[in-house]
Amino acid sequence: MRSTRALPVEGPLRFPPTPEGYPHFVPRLALAFLAFLLALTGCGGHDGSAAHTPAEGSGGLSLSVSFSPERLRAGRPVTWSLRVTNTGTDTVTLTFRTGQDGDVVLRRGSVEAYRWSAQRFFSQALRHERLAAGGHKTFELEEEALRADPGDYELEAALAAEPAPAPARRPVTVGR
Repeated sequence: MRSTRALPVEGPLRFPPTPEGYPHFVPRLALAFLAFLLALTGCGGHDGSAAHTPAEGSGGLSLSVSFSPERLRAGRPVTWSLRVTNTGTDTVTLTFRTGQDGDVVLRRGSVEAYRWSAQRFFSQALRHERLAAGGHKTFELEEEALRADPGDYELEAALAAEPAPAPARRPVTVGR
């Protein structure tokens, strides 16, 4: 049989216990806390803008990639340039959830040989970049020493924003 004795409560306020033995305000407090948590989970940052629109229909964003120097060499510095262009008719706001602008990956078949973001840390800072219709912006990713063996690769560059254009792809050769 369950005990229904009241838990000791100090002070002038006394609450009769529930059948479980808790003061009446405890279940209400727990319910209020759960409602607060539920409301918090709904605050994921989506403001109704086009930030969650798929890349194909996201105002006509396109991405291209280039690099400097023009000839990639293993162990040498390289700057990856990711250029996003708004080919649509409306201004697009790119939302970045971290300090990372984008990423570059080199693959041989299905094997990843290099990733620019590997072993890097990024700040957790929400930021926005507005791109007017017909406008473009270039993001540069610096690499001190290209950590890929000489050979032929498929380069894939992606923008770390929402909405994101489709990744840019192209074949590249890394020399000695």
